[in-house]
Amino acid sequence: MLSNLIDRNLSQVFRKQAFASFLMTLFFVIFISGCGTLGSYNAATGKKEFILVSTAEEVAMGESVDQNLRAEYKYSSNRTMISRVEGIGRKIAQVSDRQDYSYNFFVIEKDELNAFTTPGGNIYIFTGLLNKLTTDAQIAAVIAHETGHCAAKHVVKKYQTSLGYDIVKKLVLGQLDSSGRAAQVVSMSSGTIMNLVLSKYSRGDEFAADKLGVKYMYLAGYDLNGIVETLAILDKESKGDGGLLILRSHPYLKDRIESVKKEIQAVKS
Repeated sequence: MLSNLIDRNLSQVFRKQAFASFLMTLFFVIFISGCGTLGSYNAATGKKEFILVSTAEEVAMGESVDQNLRAEYKYSSNRTMISRVEGIGRKIAQVSDRQDYSYNFFVIEKDELNAFTTPGGNIYIFTGLLNKLTTDAQIAAVIAHETGHCAAKHVVKKYQTSLGYDIVKKLVLGQLDSSGRAAQVVSMSSGTIMNLVLSKYSRGDEFAADKLGVKYMYLAGYDLNGIVETLAILDKESKGDGGLLILRSHPYLKDRIESVKKEIQAVKS
């Protein structure tokens, strides 16, 4: 009798554990796949998204990355160039779909055709790229595209996808100490964030950022031809798949140019 009772109790425990494991796995699958049936609405993408990293945590991640970047790169002290980038950036930021943090714009002294965004709304442009751009509209095109990545939370989504199961479980179940959650998220990702920031975006993310870039340039009052001109400059400078990061991301630049032209017509109509 006692043996049967123990067996039944153990069986119930195992079933509960199996069910809890199933739920956790389900959460993980939904999280990784970016299921749109849960989470909060993202105005930039027009979808509900399951984002576990809060704005405060994302900003903390961005600050951590900025510290690493300052140790690796030389930030420009050219006030004329910095003021120009910041002025254009503020106009684009004001019309961004995402307004839950402040955008920051930095110029890095490096002869590369590169620009990127980090968590928390930090946008970086290399002097090598700025020197190729002759108009405010062309600079706005770069900033608007990167702002599109920010608004659509592309970097955060890449980060979430890269997290291990144990960390996801802690985030989902709220097992991280709330008083230091942002710091813990940053410490868990010290090496991961930098790798993701400088890694390629997916084809879909690039098209989405281009589309949002057209939208933000239009709302900010910039000449939309600046986007086409900027992509054409990058295409001309491209040396094939072995080129610099901004030049070797898929889809190919010629495809993006055609897509942007269609988006411009749609916005104007």
